[in-house]
Amino acid sequence: MASDLRKRPGSRVLLGIALFAGTLASVCGGGLLADFALDLLGVGSPMVRLGVKVLSMAAALPAGFYLVERAFLARSSPTSRKRPGP
Repeated sequence: MASDLRKRPGSRVLLGIALFAGTLASVCGGGLLADFALDLLGVGSPMVRLGVKVLSMAAALPAGFYLVERAFLARSSPTSRKRPGP
């Protein structure tokens, strides 16, 4: 039973790498989506474009953290581990 509670080796490093990549992807994705939406709407003001991009990047950050967290919770849950049969 104690062996089931043991952490996997390298899981903290992998979590750190995944959080960094998720943060980078969410910031880039938020900026790209905002840029695309502003192009579709025909917004030409640089200040408005910058403000909307900053807001969309800030809104996309929690989504990136949430997705990484869900992936690691699914990875570490006891039901996802394959146990050898009898």
